Amino acid sequence: MVLLVLGACSFGVTDWSACDAPAQCRDAFGFGHTCGEAGLCQPIDDQPRCDATWPEDLLLRPEEYTDVLVVGSLFDHSTDLPELLSTRLAVKQADESDGVDGRIVALVQCSYEEDAQIDGLSADEAAVAMADHLVSLGAYAIVGPATSGVTEAVYNGVAIRSLFISPSATSPALTYLDAPDRPEGGAGLLWRTAPPDSLQGKVLADLVASALGSGGQRVALVYQLGPYGEGLAEVFVENWASEVHIADRLPYESDTQRASAASAAADAGYDAIVFISSDLPDVSSFLASLAADGDASDTPIFLADAARDAELLADTVGTDAEALWPNVSGTSPAVPFGDQYDAFAAAYSGAFDGQSASDSSYAAYAYDAAWLTLYGASWAVAGGGAVTPAEAAVGLKHLSDKAADRIELGPVDWNRAQAAFAEFGAIDAVGASGELDFDPETEETAGPIEVWGIRNDDEPEFYVKTLVAP
Repeated sequence: MVLLVLGACSFGVTDWSACDAPAQCRDAFGFGHTCGEAGLCQPIDDQPRCDATWPEDLLLRPEEYTDVLVVGSLFDHSTDLPELLSTRLAVKQADESDGVDGRIVALVQCSYEEDAQIDGLSADEAAVAMADHLVSLGAYAIVGPATSGVTEAVYNGVAIRSLFISPSATSPALTYLDAPDRPEGGAGLLWRTAPPDSLQGKVLADLVASALGSGGQRVALVYQLGPYGEGLAEVFVENWASEVHIADRLPYESDTQRASAASAAADAGYDAIVFISSDLPDVSSFLASLAADGDASDTPIFLADAARDAELLADTVGTDAEALWPNVSGTSPAVPFGDQYDAFAAAYSGAFDGQSASDSSYAAYAYDAAWLTLYGASWAVAGGGAVTPAEAAVGLKHLSDKAADRIELGPVDWNRAQAAFAEFGAIDAVGASGELDFDPETEETAGPIEVWGIRNDDEPEFYVKTLVAP
């Protein structure tokens, strides 16, 4: 585990000064100050969920950072470490390359996992509160949240909009969530670097059909209630159900319901089990329940993208659930490959004590999401105005021009990208996660889906069975 710099420090005492806008207070007194309801500058209260930053002394010496551009990240810090670190790496690299038009980018990293010792909030409640906190700190863009359910809760719950770019919220239900905020012909405020589940659901259905052949007809479809689980389950059923293919839906909302669904799915009448959840601990617990039941020891098990995480292997190796690994196949957006991904992975390993970016399917997508917030800021700066969520979002509409110069997201081409934006030119962006061809209407990308399995030769690992092109 890489330890980020943590702090329980105060922003200090600010002399009262009249103000009309938060930016005046940040300019006068530094990061972490805002314009209060009384029209006076005041420090923003500390937030224990948001104590990891770049630069690392941002909270210790806020007066040194009066002209920073603020980006936030919003993840579950107990499960989304690769995404957290990838975001941090991108901002650090940008600052080491002179920031955005010479301005430092400050990153504030907030968590939303349930923690009774901090506040007792649910994940959704904590994420909404932390998004509001990041906006109060001046964040024009936020990388995250990681899951579709939390993303929906945040976007519907924040008091003031920011630009959200999630690396892994893949539910089709999110495609038009920001439609009311999109000006006619303009840019939305909710973007994703990972492709939506419309393709993954079809690949998952095809995988089950291929694995079962003509003899398999009935599957237990266990899925988490919420935008991700329900959305992916619906796409699966649309591509699976027929006169001979039957999917018995077993939705769950609580741990007790999940355990009951596992018991029902282990029934000998099922030819396969499909399990869909955005929460990695749910996957581990579900496999543990199946292993304890024993009736599903030979039943094919199919998982979705959230399960393809090194934490699943760590949680189940050496347990009864390990015996089920040979039965397990899954689908997910493909772990990227190629020279650009290799450069990202090498930088990630070098920055974080040899850790592997491939531990998560979504590390590269988070890295690209963070860089996109900076590209949006660069476009806004070129326009001569303030870096706002709306202006940064407009910048993202100029990244997918196949007739323009091909630009690699990252430090190598950063100056070229800023020069293109300074002339109001579009670019053809490619990231560590692959091509970033955003659809002009949906503002979403498409990418290959991998079919994976688990093996345990020298050590547990995922391996790719096939790749399916979009």
